[in-house]
Amino acid sequence: MKYVASPTGADFLSTTGCGVKIIMGPVGSGKSSVALMDLLKRAMQQQAHDGVRRSRAIILRNTLQQLKSTVKPLVDQWLGIIGEGAFGSWKLTDNIFHMKFAMNDGTTVDSEWWLMAADTPDDVRRLLSVEASWAFVEEAREVHEEILIGLRGRVNRYPNMSLGGVTDPGVICSTNPPPIGTFWHEKITNPPEGWKVFIQPAAILDDGSLNPDAENLENLAPGYYENLMLGASVEWIDVYLKNRYGLGNLGQPVFRSTFKKSFHVAKDPLLLVAQTSFPLIVGMDNGLQSAATLGQMDARGRINILANCFVPENHSMGVEKFLDSMLLPMMKNKWPTLRNTSVVFVLDPACFQRSQVNEITIAQAVNSRGYKVVKASTNTPERRIAAVEQLLTRQIDGGPGVLIDPACTHLIDCLEWGYRFRKQANGQMTSSPEKNHASNQADSLQYLCLHYNVQIDPASSIYRTRKREIKPSSYVYV
Repeated sequence: MKYVASPTGADFLSTTGCGVKIIMGPVGSGKSSVALMDLLKRAMQQQAHDGVRRSRAIILRNTLQQLKSTVKPLVDQWLGIIGEGAFGSWKLTDNIFHMKFAMNDGTTVDSEWWLMAADTPDDVRRLLSVEASWAFVEEAREVHEEILIGLRGRVNRYPNMSLGGVTDPGVICSTNPPPIGTFWHEKITNPPEGWKVFIQPAAILDDGSLNPDAENLENLAPGYYENLMLGASVEWIDVYLKNRYGLGNLGQPVFRSTFKKSFHVAKDPLLLVAQTSFPLIVGMDNGLQSAATLGQMDARGRINILANCFVPENHSMGVEKFLDSMLLPMMKNKWPTLRNTSVVFVLDPACFQRSQVNEITIAQAVNSRGYKVVKASTNTPERRIAAVEQLLTRQIDGGPGVLIDPACTHLIDCLEWGYRFRKQANGQMTSSPEKNHASNQADSLQYLCLHYNVQIDPASSIYRTRKREIKPSSYVYV
């Protein structure tokens, strides 16, 4: 049986040198098969010693029964246990798959794959006594972070250095999307150094139709995904078919139904157009954790979000320090030829009120640094959110009306999950978004969108200018 990798699977297989490598996708997308092929590839590429390529892999999931019902059939399917072309066979009550076969270069692959559970303290103690080359965590979101930490200490141990060591040690993981706010969600959205994440396309699009870019369709029965949707809850479909993070216990993302990362985030960096009549707009939220969103309209009327800037979480600073030490230096470094007169700051109406300390408004502080300042049309949360949603749902020539630079990772995280309605004890969501670190960045985007909402289409915007009252004049034209 010939294995043909999907586009995401091919990227996954070609990436080496990672401490942890994760593939996330919907059900039926072939994640586990990709992981098994990665193990096989590593076994075949392991450095030979005395003509033998020795290795040992741990295949981990919560329970042994889950492993035998999910991973074991895939091993049998792809690697075989009997007949011509079989790579190996099971031993010790089907818990270890042993491969021993010759390669064209005259070396022999000798690799054991151990199925191990991590559900009880005894399981964990047994795990911590194994020396392995690599590990594969199936449905990683169900495995506790401490298990992963312990597992990482068991790889790169066999073969030892006297036998050449491990050629490409590491832990590989496959998973469906985890709930928001969990350890796995944090690591997938913001991978640490040495981690690499691969995300497959959704199986089902937002309109309920099959995604033509979904992976592994050739190995699924006709109507597979359509049948899964019958009677399924919206939340289940979102996680298992649309490849979205689960709600967990943190609440509902505000822009969950309107922001689509694959649609609204550019594949390549976006550039500022310096010689244009369209200024750079800076939506800024004030406070001890200030944030700014910087964007520019292009000639077609699309809003390009070029950068975000924010005070890091668990830090605080005054607005003027934020301007002088973070925001303005970032602007000068990114766009050294940008003139102050080509920049407009859109501020919270509260920024035009005088401080009780020094009688200087935040708007005056920005203006004194050479920038034009305008007041946002409203500070009502519902209207600000509506301004963002109106632009997110807008399309230009079939593309997004708002396109975000991929480097704006904090803003993207805010839109995707960080800016949310909080879940209450009774299970209901709060009527207004939770005030957290993400909300500062989201507020700055809202001020920017309020400005553009009026600029693009005053007649249909949520901020309607009052019609001028017509009065009779005291003169006539002749």
